Amino acid sequence: MDEKKIAIIGAGIMGISALRRLSENKKFLLTCFERNYDLGGLWLYTDQTDKDVYGRKINSAMYRNHQTNRPKQLMQLDGFPMDEECPTFPTQRDVLDYIRKVADQCNIRKYIKFNTEVQSVKPVSENTQNTKWLITYGDNRKKNDSHVEEFDAVIVCNGNCSIPNYPIIDNEKEFEGLVIHSIQYRRPELFAGLNVAVLGASHSGLDICHDISKHAKTVYLCHRGSKLTTVLPGNVIEKTSGFKRFISSSIILDDNDVIQIDAVIYCTGFRYDLSFLPEGLLEVGQNKVVCNLYKYVLPPQYSTIFFMGLMRLYILFFPYGDHEALFIKAMLEGSVCIPTYNEMIMIIDADSKRPWLSNSHWEWDKELASIAGNFESFPPVLKSIRDHIVAVKAKDFSMFRSVTFKITGPDSFEIV
Repeated sequence: MDEKKIAIIGAGIMGISALRRLSENKKFLLTCFERNYDLGGLWLYTDQTDKDVYGRKINSAMYRNHQTNRPKQLMQLDGFPMDEECPTFPTQRDVLDYIRKVADQCNIRKYIKFNTEVQSVKPVSENTQNTKWLITYGDNRKKNDSHVEEFDAVIVCNGNCSIPNYPIIDNEKEFEGLVIHSIQYRRPELFAGLNVAVLGASHSGLDICHDISKHAKTVYLCHRGSKLTTVLPGNVIEKTSGFKRFISSSIILDDNDVIQIDAVIYCTGFRYDLSFLPEGLLEVGQNKVVCNLYKYVLPPQYSTIFFMGLMRLYILFFPYGDHEALFIKAMLEGSVCIPTYNEMIMIIDADSKRPWLSNSHWEWDKELASIAGNFESFPPVLKSIRDHIVAVKAKDFSMFRSVTFKITGPDSFEIV
């Protein structure tokens, strides 16, 4: 195999996973572009909520008291167990230290250009399977800095938690209190003694709700889903209704209930950043998921640009990233035959019709392992741990992080 010059965009866990696996092949000449001053992506905490000292937009949604919502047994990369002294549900700092440990032990920092923003990615030959790519990038500490470099292949690992998804609520400007998105949330003390409305009851909504409940007077957890089965803190009032309209010191809900509040936190998710990619390369479909990639990794019209982390596998995000990296490595090495354009279109169409259920994620990993042939799919014990956590969380969200696990076999664990 000839040498291949490969660009990796982003040095979060997906980018680090790609660097780790691809660096095992000395024929791959790697360059990773990272807009921040250090690796870690989402896990690189900052107190800043708007712009950094260079005027760059802050793109981290990490807050001070963050703990993972899955145990470390579901976050470890193959060959890199988390330390024994690390808590079962690691903190932001624990996870960042772990990512740095992986990078340093694999000696892959040398491939990363920090403080470097990718401005555009363009094919040398449009709609040509094996095209090379022109990447325009610049040091974002310098005004108008710009360079163009050609690569044989590109792996995009820029994450999906950097562009906040703001809901459009009538009369928001008339509201006299504080309105922020979860990407701007840092410390619960800011909400001491206040009445706060949290919009959204998914992962971040529930986490932030519990975090601020220790300081706020009252927290209204508002969402359009069914009533939650989990136990909520005593000063949290659940409202199964969304926001209709703001007034000066209140919010009117969809059911016309009026709640007086001092602050609002939108926990309404994020959008993909596609601004640097060719227009139309990615399509976002149902459930805000990219829907036009072969196995959510490869566009059918190209065989030299890959995407990681787009399937939104929240269950085993870290180890699944490792498996995606191995899947891409196999394609780049030529050990896997990439389907034809028409074959990929048929597979994409079939995959788009599959239900997004928790069990389908495990089947998905088995399929990737079968295609790639260079890794084993997840052992059954990981699913058993995940199912146990989901059951505890559904009963009492505040208690699920008190559980400690010990894996005793490929399909068994015990609570210690």
